[in-house]
Amino acid sequence: MRCFTFSQDILDQIQHDRYRHPHPRVQQKMEVLWLKSKGLTHAAIADLAGVSPRSVQRYLDEFEQGGLDHLRRIPWQGQPNALESHQASLEDYFLGHPPRSAREAQQVIEELTGIRRGLTQVRLFLKKKLGLGWRKVGAVPAKGDPVEQAAFLHDKLRPRLRQAERGQRAVLFVDAAHFVYGPFLGFVWCLVRLFIPGPSGRKRYNVLAALNAVSHEVIRVVNHSYINAESVCALLRAVAAAGLPRPITLVLDNARYQRCALVRTLARSLRIELLFLPGYSPNLNLIERLWKFLKKQCLGSRPLPTYEAFTQTIDDCLDHLSTTHKQQIDTLLTLNFQLFHDEPIQAA
Repeated sequence: MRCFTFSQDILDQIQHDRYRHPHPRVQQKMEVLWLKSKGLTHAAIADLAGVSPRSVQRYLDEFEQGGLDHLRRIPWQGQPNALESHQASLEDYFLGHPPRSAREAQQVIEELTGIRRGLTQVRLFLKKKLGLGWRKVGAVPAKGDPVEQAAFLHDKLRPRLRQAERGQRAVLFVDAAHFVYGPFLGFVWCLVRLFIPGPSGRKRYNVLAALNAVSHEVIRVVNHSYINAESVCALLRAVAAAGLPRPITLVLDNARYQRCALVRTLARSLRIELLFLPGYSPNLNLIERLWKFLKKQCLGSRPLPTYEAFTQTIDDCLDHLSTTHKQQIDTLLTLNFQLFHDEPIQAA
């Protein structure tokens, strides 16, 4: 058995690379040297390091020939990825035609290059080489005018919101949500796929609400039939009686029952300003985020056995926005609005 002498500097390097070298094979080689420095037999080293006795001999030969630098070499680099030569053309194609699944990407790659890869390899190629990610497609109003939205936000909405933040005005965002009694499906962590009983019928719980842009309090009127101009008038009276700072501005969409003469006349008599959003601008209506939160947080993937339990869940969520849900609501309902000037739109 050969004898080796290890200086303290060499031992320090071996000790470091045993655990911190980025390649596991080098770590294994250093472990063999470390055990050798303790005077163990080659059979014991092979057993403790999990290698064959021949590998112990080979690692020691490498150390004897070229020192630690020789041991750190990893001559085997694997086979080159055949798809790399097609990377530019595949990137151009997928940027213009985003695949809807890894299987679709697999078929496209085979058609364009003649190379077939497994789904795992395809996912890695899309992510690591092309920089693509699995992202949900968003929707933008096709008829929305980004220029008109930006002008409205800058000239009308922002000045009023700044006054509201200083306590010089109350700004409330108004919208109606029509909750149909039925299962709101979503994702849960579970052992097997779960099912929620779906009730029959089309019972609806209509909520017409005004969301305070600063305090996040909600003033609302509800019914079980439909929302009309009378419902909006009831909401106007509730807002006027809430003791809010004057002047009061309600930000609304262009629903016909909100723009009618009855509503406008009552708003003038109550000294409430009606500020109508540009057409097709749900992204500028803060309360739209609240409806999405409510459906996911309080209704999504939850069994609600009766219509009464369904309506009570909605009411409880709206009643506890400033307590139970305060942290999430404060993060969600910031006064930052998305415009769609430069958003990438998928071609038809």
